[in-house]
Amino acid sequence: MILAAVLYSISLIAQILAAAYAVNLIFRARLYRLACGFLGLGLTLMIGRRVTPLVVMFIEGRFNLADAWLSLPISIFLLLGMFQFKKLLIELEEKNFALDQSFKIDSLTGAMSRVETLARVDLEIKKSFRNKKHIAFLMADIDCFKGVNDTYGHQVGDQVLVNLVKHCQDELREIDIFGRVGGEEFLIVLPELNEASAYEVADRLRIHIAKEPSANVEGKDIFITISIGVAVYDPHDDSELNPQLVLRKYYELCDQAMYRAKQAGRNRISL
Repeated sequence: MILAAVLYSISLIAQILAAAYAVNLIFRARLYRLACGFLGLGLTLMIGRRVTPLVVMFIEGRFNLADAWLSLPISIFLLLGMFQFKKLLIELEEKNFALDQSFKIDSLTGAMSRVETLARVDLEIKKSFRNKKHIAFLMADIDCFKGVNDTYGHQVGDQVLVNLVKHCQDELREIDIFGRVGGEEFLIVLPELNEASAYEVADRLRIHIAKEPSANVEGKDIFITISIGVAVYDPHDDSELNPQLVLRKYYELCDQAMYRAKQAGRNRISL
C-alpha cells in the first residue's frame, strides 16, 4: 500500500507540473493561446485520474499496484513532453517575432521597411480624415551617392546610410514616420504639420546631415548632402477619401519635388 501511495503521489506531482506548464503557455504563446488553453484544460482534468486512486486507497484501502506503476511513466512522460513542447513554442514565438520585425525594420539601416512605412502612413491618412489635420510628406535622397560607393566601396556606402538614418532620427519626433523606400531614398511623414512647419523640419534635416560626418575612412571624415522634396496633404483642400489614392498621390508629389531639388543644384529643398 505504501509503495502504491508513493507511486501515485509522484505521478500526481508530475501531472500537476505538466498542467502548470500548459497553463503557463497560455500566457506565453500568444499565437497559440487557444491550443494551449485546450491542452491545459485537458491536463488539469487528468489530475483527477491521479487523485482518485489515492482517495480510494486511503478511504477504502483498495489499490491496484499495476495501475500505480503504470501511472508513474505516463505522468512523467507527459511532464517531459510538456517541457519540450513549451520550449518549442517559445522558440517558435521568438522566431515569429524576429520574422515580423524583419518585415517592419530595414535590416541594414534600422529605419522602417518600405512595407511598414506605407502601412503606417495609411493609418495616418485615415486619422487625418477624422481630425482634419495636415500631413507633410518628405522624400529625402542622398546626393551623388553612387560616387560614394564608387570611391570608397559599398561597405562605406552602407555606413553612410546607417549614419544618415541615425542623424535623421535624432531630429524627428516619435510620432513622425521615417522609412527606407529605396536604395538611398527615405520617406519622412510628419503628422499635423503644415507646409511652413514641414519646410522648417526639412531644412533642419538638410543642415544637420551636411555638417555631421557620415563615415570615416582612414581618419578622413566623409560628408554628404541630401535633397528633399516636400508635399503637404490638406484634408480641407483635397476631397479624396481613399487613403491608398492619397498615399500614392503625395508619394509621387514629394518624389517629383525631390528630383526638382536635385535638378536645381542638390543640397536643397523643393516644395
